[in-house]
Amino acid sequence: MKVAVTSKGKTLDAEVEPRFSRSPFFVIVNTETGDFKAFENPGASAKDAASVKAVKFLIDKGAKAIITGNLGHNAFVIIQDTPLRVYLCGGGTIREAIADFKKRKLLRAKKPSVGFKEGLKK
Repeated sequence: MKVAVTSKGKTLDAEVEPRFSRSPFFVIVNTETGDFKAFENPGASAKDAASVKAVKFLIDKGAKAIITGNLGHNAFVIIQDTPLRVYLCGGGTIREAIADFKKRKLLRAKKPSVGFKEGLKK
């Protein structure tokens, strides 16, 4: 399964970025093979529609799940209409987040975890 993790960097040892739509990078990991590839998030610097751009990008890349620190209202609403599933992670590295995902330790996001426009704050 391809899992996209919001990331501050381009490696498995990079920290999980707490913001989804404004995350600098997405690291997409194949949980079966361990292969991964890092991508710049097209929504990170968008003036508007950051969530739409980020979600479309991840779907186009074949992701089936997302791991992030937080999920805002706009992203949550957009993701509800897709096959993507979102899991929340309290921090750590991409490698640790994937390990927790595989062990089913991460909680699935059933609602937004932050307020409206929180992702614009740094």
